[in-house]
Amino acid sequence: MSWRAHQNDPVKETTIRAAAILVGLVMFGVGIGTLFLADLGVGPWDVLHDALAGLIDRQPGTVIIGLGLVLLVLVATLRQPIGPATVANVVIIGSTVNALMAVVEPPSSVAVRVLLVVTAPILVAFGTMLYLGAGLGTGVRDGLMTALADAGLSIRAARTCLEVTVLVGGGALGGSYGVGTLAFALLVGPLLQLFRHRVWAGYPEPAGWVYRRHRR
Repeated sequence: MSWRAHQNDPVKETTIRAAAILVGLVMFGVGIGTLFLADLGVGPWDVLHDALAGLIDRQPGTVIIGLGLVLLVLVATLRQPIGPATVANVVIIGSTVNALMAVVEPPSSVAVRVLLVVTAPILVAFGTMLYLGAGLGTGVRDGLMTALADAGLSIRAARTCLEVTVLVGGGALGGSYGVGTLAFALLVGPLLQLFRHRVWAGYPEPAGWVYRRHRR
């Protein structure tokens, strides 16, 4: 997919960008939700979300939204791009997780649970590629990743560093973790880098759509 093919058709380009955000974030939320359903350990960020959900007696998706609002301020402070995708990230991922867990029963088959563990990082990495590729801002958690990348780390190293950090913090607070956590932490960063290099690098950031606080 090439942005040049649509640069003279702003309506079509805007439609593709919006679709990439929506589809990407729903895929991301489904990937996160499948790990909760598999019950073999959730993703590192969701170990933290799970711990906080238990502490305040709320659904994991609700915690994802609430923490996302807090991280939005931090991402702005780090001068990462904030746009439509950033706001959508805060709302859609957590809502998708809550919806999925409300309508789908956790599987009893071990084989199905293992399949969900394998599928989850693929869905999250591909979904991340799509919504970041829209060029309309990073998600709040991925804003932390891109801030580390700006500091000189590769996307893979930045993502892995964040996943390990929140895993330790969430585990200390009582969040659930297991083999699914390890698989997700090791696979999602390399898969995201692979998809962005081999499938779709995305559109360039359009002028006027994304806010980035300038340095003084």
